[in-house]
Amino acid sequence: MNKVSSDQELDLIVWSLIQGSSNAMDFLDYLRHTLNRPGQQEEAFQAATRFWSNKNAPRHFDKAVAALEEMAQEGNENAMFHLGRWYRLGYGVAVDADKGLAWYRKGAEAGSSRCLINVARCVAKDDVPTAIALFRKAAVEMGDLSAHCFWADFDKEDHDQHMQLAVSFGDPFSMYSLAHERLKKLNDADAAEPWLDMLKSAAQKGESYACTQLGQIYRDGHHGIAKDHEVSLYWLKKAMALGNEAAYVILGRDLLAKDENLGINYLKRAAMLNDAFAQSILGHHQTWYGKCREDQLEGVVWLRASAQQGFKYAINKLAEALQNDRGPEIEKNEALIWLQKGASLGMADCQSSLGIAYIKGEIIDRDEEKAHNLFHLASLQGDAWGTYLLALTYENGHGTAKDLVQAFKCFKMSAEKGELKAAHKLGLAYLWAEGVEEDIPAAAKWLKTAASAGHADSQAYLGMLFSYGHGVEENADIALYWLQLSAKQESAIGLRELAKLYEDGEGVEADMAEAIKLMAKAASLGDERAKTWIDKKYPNKPDWLKGLGSLSDKKFSDDE
Repeated sequence: MNKVSSDQELDLIVWSLIQGSSNAMDFLDYLRHTLNRPGQQEEAFQAATRFWSNKNAPRHFDKAVAALEEMAQEGNENAMFHLGRWYRLGYGVAVDADKGLAWYRKGAEAGSSRCLINVARCVAKDDVPTAIALFRKAAVEMGDLSAHCFWADFDKEDHDQHMQLAVSFGDPFSMYSLAHERLKKLNDADAAEPWLDMLKSAAQKGESYACTQLGQIYRDGHHGIAKDHEVSLYWLKKAMALGNEAAYVILGRDLLAKDENLGINYLKRAAMLNDAFAQSILGHHQTWYGKCREDQLEGVVWLRASAQQGFKYAINKLAEALQNDRGPEIEKNEALIWLQKGASLGMADCQSSLGIAYIKGEIIDRDEEKAHNLFHLASLQGDAWGTYLLALTYENGHGTAKDLVQAFKCFKMSAEKGELKAAHKLGLAYLWAEGVEEDIPAAAKWLKTAASAGHADSQAYLGMLFSYGHGVEENADIALYWLQLSAKQESAIGLRELAKLYEDGEGVEADMAEAIKLMAKAASLGDERAKTWIDKKYPNKPDWLKGLGSLSDKKFSDDE
């Protein structure tokens, strides 16, 4: 086996030794091992998917480790390089940095420049001068100019010169690194052309991250390139064929709305390779849009996997899923643990959710002051939802002195950032002169902003303005339009006011039966005025209307 002289030949040996496995991890380690080289990627992904639940089945990758160790003992420097990489990154073996470095050293002694470069990269953490000397030896004495790509990180003064030398060697990773670096700093489309050409050269040489970046550029139309779906797809599929998980994430996310099954399949491939972003997207989709309970449970598993890697988006989504019984908590108060972790990391979403938990007092002891402080932290980060919740604490005196002026200011800040519930509250503040002078035009403006975006109670209040001619010219047709929209969403206020139009025949033909039906619905939703109307107009009400508890009391709620 010492005659194996290329990575591709070695890849075939590895595949032959693991292809009979029924453990998904063997195939995922093969995929990691062969990144950027064509091989049996599709077969490996299919096998990993098929055996995903068999993580406790006997491993076969140890056979590949033994085979490479035998080759290495016989002096094969390719085997030494890959053993170094496997131990350093944990492919098929437990991570062991010392063993990885030892194999790199043996490979360097056998004349492998890439092993020497990796020795330099390892020792650079503690001894930069020694690392630079090793990079120099690889580049100058052994003629491997790709060493300059890593040397550049430790010689900022001559950084560009190092990168140009690495690129001149034709190394695709160096070409990708330089092009990526330059494109990030450019705004001028004309200046981007040579770096786009370099990126294409790297991609054509098999650098999968260059392929992925080109796919994104053509997908989104960056650097003066017109959007081109077909070209984007070409580069992303080329990256996927080389095992690049980032390409699977991009295409998988895009496909969820067009071809859900294929999108989920692509995301699952990246998620199996432990891509935290893929796990979070897949987890959220399965948790909230899964077609069955099994999908939801699987979604929570993926969210948890992403959160355990510290991916912030997944932390709040996991806590939310657990609070909504989308999946089991694997430890006591797990949802609370994740909210606390996210809040401590400065995540505004988690701070707001944890604040709500303190207000409700269900998963943690009620503490309005802590809730107010958490909402304040979220608001200080510019979070519209946190600012809205902060406004509610000022409005209702939860954890702080009641302050309608401060509540108004917070509602305004939140509304201006697009929070519809804040826009509704802001409209009411102007309407009722709470924390600000009465301003009906401003009230109408903000109520319409929220109403146009589908906020049911804003639609009801806007309809009322036109129904009563309050600050605007009375218009029964416009009132009817907004009240009907509100009633369709079962807004108690909208149902009540629409019932009055039918009672009085304003904008519609008078219809007492319809008025009673709408008013009864509003009463069943707890509207006190509707209940009073029913008592007066419909004294022989059925049992379901008797003794209704009021739902209209002003209270703090994250759904308010």
